Amino acid sequence: MKLFFITSLTIYLSGYLYVAWRITSGLNMYGYRASAVYIVFIALFALSILAFIGSRAAMPLVSIIVPIGYTAMGIWGIFLTVFLLNDLANAVNLFFHIKNFRLNSTYIALSLAVIMCAWSLINAAFIFRIKNVTIDVPNLPVPELRIVLFSDVHINMATSPRTIKGIFDKAVNLNPDLIFFLGDIVDKDLDKNNKFERYGFEKLRATHGVFAVAGNHEYYAGMDSFLAAFEKLGFRVLQSENVVIENLVNIAGINDIDFKNKQVMTEIFAAADKNYPVLFLSHRPESFDMAAAEAAANGLSLVQFSGHTHAGQVPPIDIARQFFMRYNYGIYKIGEKAVMYITSGTRPWGPPMRLVIPSEIPVITLKGIETQ
Repeated sequence: MKLFFITSLTIYLSGYLYVAWRITSGLNMYGYRASAVYIVFIALFALSILAFIGSRAAMPLVSIIVPIGYTAMGIWGIFLTVFLLNDLANAVNLFFHIKNFRLNSTYIALSLAVIMCAWSLINAAFIFRIKNVTIDVPNLPVPELRIVLFSDVHINMATSPRTIKGIFDKAVNLNPDLIFFLGDIVDKDLDKNNKFERYGFEKLRATHGVFAVAGNHEYYAGMDSFLAAFEKLGFRVLQSENVVIENLVNIAGINDIDFKNKQVMTEIFAAADKNYPVLFLSHRPESFDMAAAEAAANGLSLVQFSGHTHAGQVPPIDIARQFFMRYNYGIYKIGEKAVMYITSGTRPWGPPMRLVIPSEIPVITLKGIETQ
């Protein structure tokens, strides 16, 4: 474990040093100017490590250090991606020999990276959307059902209660039939001294209740405290189980640690009422294939709701997800009776930055359709 930690930290630091090297070598910087660039990126590295620690444990000036440090991480991610692409362009230029290409491309890359960082900060800070999505559902016994989704809220030691209250205020007037929390709500213990009371959870009410599942971060923060806090709020946390809302729908949810457990998945769908569709809460979208298969085997319509991907946040991780993950963002279907919606998340994780897709509160309208 110690070796893994040291190796990971070394690779991470190398990424910062690579960006500093590419800027200084590309712009022909030497002496104190080059040293200043290296010092800046080493400082960004140190701040990002402090942010990671501070988001999980009490420390002085945590409300300042954490957002600055995570911003440093986001800046590094964008700069790293841009300069790797710039290196690729320079490699191609070995065949064309365009004069001063390395110098000029470095200026362009530097400018582009700065613009991307600025936009990402603006997007995350000021652009937040209520996204309306309509999904047709076979066997839904009512004309429509309105659901509000929250995912990846990521309340940590530095999170301002005012910020979370502002987000919840946006949902108060949406008049949902159901509210679903899709995991990664907390990165810290919310139950100790009733800390959850600071964030305005009690404002959230829906006709048929508020339901939740745990994501991976609930396990990091402490499942017992998460369950205790939500129980006090009157919210139902589904722990790899199914409940039936009479004459309406099945609502099922799976623990994050079980998302690939076929036996657990089989038991969940076997317990569902065959007369109603299953609304399935799973933090990770990777469970969709197995859930769709189990729903089909039991003759059930399925609507899955997931988060986790933080689609559109910052590269290079976001780019890697699009290439290597089958499910990333939006609506996906398997056959005629299984559909999934993946949200980009209520808030970013880590860097308070969003390069492409803004944070969102999805409002899902399920419309009942007749089956042939």
